[in-house]
Amino acid sequence: MKTHKFLQVILATILLLTTAFVSNQHIVSADDNVDVKNTKITINKRIFDEGQTPKDIQNTGEIMDFGGRALNGSEFTVYDVTEKYYELIKKSDQKTAIAAIQSDAESVAPTYANKVDTKVTAGDGQATFSNLTIKNDANQYNVYLFVETKTPNDITVTKRAVPIVLAMPIYKLDATQKPTDVINTNIQLYPKNETAKDTKEFRNAGNFSNVTINGQDFANVTTGDILNYKLTVNIPANIGDPNAVQSFKIHDKPSDGLALVTNTITVDALTSGTDYTVSYANGGFTVDLNLKSENVKALAGKKLQLNYDMKLTAEVNPDQLQRNKASVQINKDTEQQITPPTPVGTGGYKFTKKDAQTGTVLQNAKFVVTNKDQSKFATFTTNANGDNVFTKWVDTKDAATKVVSDANGSIRVIGLLNGDYVLNETDTPSANYVLLKDGTITFKVEHGQYGESNLDVKNTPKGLLPSTGGAGIYVFIIIGAAMMIGAYIWFKKSRQQAEV
Repeated sequence: MKTHKFLQVILATILLLTTAFVSNQHIVSADDNVDVKNTKITINKRIFDEGQTPKDIQNTGEIMDFGGRALNGSEFTVYDVTEKYYELIKKSDQKTAIAAIQSDAESVAPTYANKVDTKVTAGDGQATFSNLTIKNDANQYNVYLFVETKTPNDITVTKRAVPIVLAMPIYKLDATQKPTDVINTNIQLYPKNETAKDTKEFRNAGNFSNVTINGQDFANVTTGDILNYKLTVNIPANIGDPNAVQSFKIHDKPSDGLALVTNTITVDALTSGTDYTVSYANGGFTVDLNLKSENVKALAGKKLQLNYDMKLTAEVNPDQLQRNKASVQINKDTEQQITPPTPVGTGGYKFTKKDAQTGTVLQNAKFVVTNKDQSKFATFTTNANGDNVFTKWVDTKDAATKVVSDANGSIRVIGLLNGDYVLNETDTPSANYVLLKDGTITFKVEHGQYGESNLDVKNTPKGLLPSTGGAGIYVFIIIGAAMMIGAYIWFKKSRQQAEV
C-alpha cells in the first residue's frame, strides 16, 4: 500500500512540475486517504514587458521570486469543472482532459464551468481564494478552473494568463523538489501577463532641422509644413470578451497650435465606418473601435497602426512648442498616456512703422518678406488677430504677399523658421515719405523670441520748400509799392524845403 501511495505522489508531482507555467496547468492524482477538507489558493499576479516574459519557470506551490511586476486590478474567477474533468478522463488521461478544459476556457469560461468565487488582485498583485473544498459531496476530488476574466483598464494586457486547471489534492515538495506526504493547504500560483508599449512617432522629423534651446530639443517647422505621425497601439488580448472590454478608444489631442489635416487618417487592416468610427474635436480626433467587428476581434493581442498628418494652425503661438499627445482608453476608464514624440516649434517677428522725425506710428505702409539673399519671397494668410501667417515661398516679388502696417503701425509675421530675413518696403504710407531701399531692414527669427522682438521701421518725410505764387504774394507787392511811393514823396518834400 505504501509503495502504491508513493507512486501516486511521484506521478502527481511530476505532472505538476512539467506543466506549471509552460501551459499553466496543475494536476495531481487523488489520494483516497486524504482527510484535509479545505485549501487556500493565492493568485500572485505578475506582468512582464513585451519579450521579457520567462518561458520555463517551475511553480512549486510555495512563495517564489517569480520576477516581473505585481499587477493589481486583474480579476480572477474560480470555477468548479469537476464533472467535466471526470467525464473527459474516462476517455483519455489527466493531461488530455486538462488541456481540453484549458482550450475551452481560452476566451471565456465554458458553459459547463460552475462559478465558485471572484477576486481582484490588490496590494502586491494578490487575490486569495479561501476555504476551497478538496472533495465534493459525491466524495470526488474537486477540480478547479481559474480564469482571468478581466484585466485592468489602465494598462493594455496583450497576453492574458493561460487558464489554470487545478485537480485536488496538491502535495508539498521538500527542499530537493521531491514530493512529501503533506498536502499543501496554502497554494501559491503565479499566472503571467504580458504588456507592450504603445508608441507615437514623428515619421518625417528628419526633414526638419533639430534645434535645442534651453536644453529642449525640437523640430524647427513652418506653418506651411506637413507633419506625419504614426501611432502603434496594442490591442488587449480580451478584446473579444464583452464582459471584459465594452469600449476601446484611441485619442489624439494636439496642443492648440497643431491641427489634423482633413481626411488623412488611415487605420491599417480596418475599414472606416465598419470596423471603427472617427470623431473630431479641438484639432484632434478619437478612433472608436467596433468591438463586434470580426476584424477587430482578430487583432486580440496584436498591434494596430494609425497614420495621419498635422499642420501648425494660423493661431500658433511662436513662443510655445507644439506637442502631439495621444492616449488609449479602455471602458471609459483612465486614459493610458502615450509618450509624445519630438515637439515642434516655429518663430516670428514684430515691427512698428513710424515717422522718423516725430515718432508717430504710420498706417498702410506695405512690405514683402524675403529670405536672406532676397531670392525667394514669402506669401502669407491673415489670422483673426491680424497676424501674417507664413504659407510658402514664391519666386517673384509680384507673387509675394504685401504685409501692411495697421492702425497702430504694427506688422506681425509668424510661422517662420529660425534664420535671417529681409523686410523690403514696396509702398510708403503716403507720397510725403521716402521709400526705403531694398535690403535696408534685416531681422533674425529665433523660436521663443517673438514676444520680445519689436523693430521700429522708420520713414523719413520729404523736405518742405517755400510756397510760390498764390494770393499771398500780392499783399507783399502792394505793401512794397506803398512803401516806395511814400519814400519818394517824403524825399521830394524834404528837397523843396531845403531850396526855400
